[in-house]
Amino acid sequence: MKTGATYWERFEGWFIEPINKLKECPEGDGGFLAMSAALFLCERYYRTITNTHEYTKDNLAFKKSAANDLGVDENEFKIFWIIYRHGIQHQGMPKKYIDKGVTYGWRMDDSFNGIPEFEKIEDEKFVIKINPWKFADIIKNKYKNNPEILEKATVHTFGEVFSNNK
Repeated sequence: MKTGATYWERFEGWFIEPINKLKECPEGDGGFLAMSAALFLCERYYRTITNTHEYTKDNLAFKKSAANDLGVDENEFKIFWIIYRHGIQHQGMPKKYIDKGVTYGWRMDDSFNGIPEFEKIEDEKFVIKINPWKFADIIKNKYKNNPEILEKATVHTFGEVFSNNK
């Protein structure tokens, strides 16, 4: 990255281009890393929108904002977040989740939509389907349509690029 690059140039170079490169992996094998990047960018975006950069257990404003903006039921978004975000960011793979006797699993495929969809597969068992590439595109477009958001993070400020002489 060049010294003095704009926020948008850095965003493109550090996130958009690498996600696009992951599409080149055969048989969709880059999907987990693309989903991982899209999830942390999703959190960054909605935490910036809601000014809730610091994590607290009761801090759910960014999830509410994300659910509403993406058109997902708030409770379903929270379950999606547990399965995908916590699973992928903590262990590299979405996790199985059981809540009140209901089991939730996951499925990723390029034939699915970019917004999480819950599908009942049997009594008390659901899977959350998502297309990681379309989800990444949705999140990338949030920044593209609102690039000034890159300057507004207060805790996780956007990285600077310096020459080797500084």
